[in-house]
Amino acid sequence: MGRHAGFLTAASALGRKFPDDGPHLICLPERTFSLNSFLAEVKATYDKYGRCVIAVSEGIHDSQGTPIITQLSKQVEHDAHGNVQLSGTGALADLLCDEIKSKLGIQRVRGDTFGYLQRSFIGCVSDVDQREAREVGEKAVQYALRGDRDGSVAIKRTGSYAVDYQLLPLETVAGKTRVMEDEFIAAGFGVTDAFRQYLSPLLGSGMPDAGRLRLNPVARILNPTG
Repeated sequence: MGRHAGFLTAASALGRKFPDDGPHLICLPERTFSLNSFLAEVKATYDKYGRCVIAVSEGIHDSQGTPIITQLSKQVEHDAHGNVQLSGTGALADLLCDEIKSKLGIQRVRGDTFGYLQRSFIGCVSDVDQREAREVGEKAVQYALRGDRDGSVAIKRTGSYAVDYQLLPLETVAGKTRVMEDEFIAAGFGVTDAFRQYLSPLLGSGMPDAGRLRLNPVARILNPTG
């Protein structure tokens, strides 16, 4: 996901626990994507860590606003509205993998494309998100029962982190997209601490704790007579 807004892709940054954890690069549609800069960052990261994990929004584009997938693919699909088909095909991931293999000589490259996983997998729903989603529905029913108002229920933050549910006119939200603010996007391919602070309350009880084996090398003992 992420044709025009990179919030979900950027949220992958909260999966980092250690400094060398991935995703090492995060590519967002709010910024112009340069294939040469991307490949240079991939190489630098791979040389440093021996691996490079990348999170990419489907809507990454060049300085002219042209989706990168249309530049790399010889044939692109369109949906019923004539829009370039960005999601569900896995084409962008495959094409970027091919670029990394051919230009950088890294042979073991894999691309995974999420379709409905991030929209419907109940196993990774935060308690905050689950509660607020239900409360939005409840508030919508309350407004509907009044019979004199219509619109779209929106969540507005208040205080350090609390929410208020407001009814907004449809013309103020329909067909509009909120993109990530500049203060949330770091130079290069990353996000800022301001974004992490913005996002953290939505996790509720937090991310799963991923452990790591401690590096404790043991000297090799050879016994040629054994």
